[in-house]
Amino acid sequence: MKSIYIGVCKTRDDKRFEESFRNFTDSICRKYSICQMVIRDTFLPDAQNIIAKDFLQAGYDYLLLLDDDQWGHTLEMLDTLIEANTYVATIKTYSRHYPYACALLNYTKDGLTLPIENGEGYVKCDLTGFPMTLISRETFSFLEQPYFRPYEMSGRNWNSDVDFFNRLNNVGIKPIGCFQHILNHDKITADNVKQLRYEERFAGNNIAHWRLQRALESGTFRLEDLPKEILCHSEQ
Repeated sequence: MKSIYIGVCKTRDDKRFEESFRNFTDSICRKYSICQMVIRDTFLPDAQNIIAKDFLQAGYDYLLLLDDDQWGHTLEMLDTLIEANTYVATIKTYSRHYPYACALLNYTKDGLTLPIENGEGYVKCDLTGFPMTLISRETFSFLEQPYFRPYEMSGRNWNSDVDFFNRLNNVGIKPIGCFQHILNHDKITADNVKQLRYEERFAGNNIAHWRLQRALESGTFRLEDLPKEILCHSEQ
């Protein structure tokens, strides 16, 4: 029986997450050996490092990090993550902010990031977050401590995902995006994401983002057509 250490860094009281988390842990405990640690109201990289230290000391096979505003977790999602048989795997989800981009990203040659909107199955990517992300214990042997470090971006210094995945990229490890399932993020679901993009296009007059998103969705996107000023790392 594989063992899963579930870590949650909590700063919100999202009822959808809490209900989903309870149902999820109830559904997986017969198939997997699990334990969980929830840390509240702590600087994100510090909380993640506390979780990682305890995970490694406890000897579990995998660390499963869950974000506290995602919901809809299922046993099938966890199975898919494990079956990826890799160092790091994460379930597809969307950014909670317009243009609600897929949170699985690749770098361009200019160092910009592009969401992978239409992936299928298992897809290597350069960057993601920790929405529902499975990390094998072997992964940490490739990283120096502290494993999670703050990264300044867009006025925030608690981003730890960019630094974490960049360091893994440096040793040849890329996260695997699992497009078989989609995890809900705040109000964003697979069923409403396109409608919300459409509504925001007019409410926010976000024409540049809209054109980019339409091109990504339709498969007509060309990098040479991209204005650099509209691309940045999506807030996850």
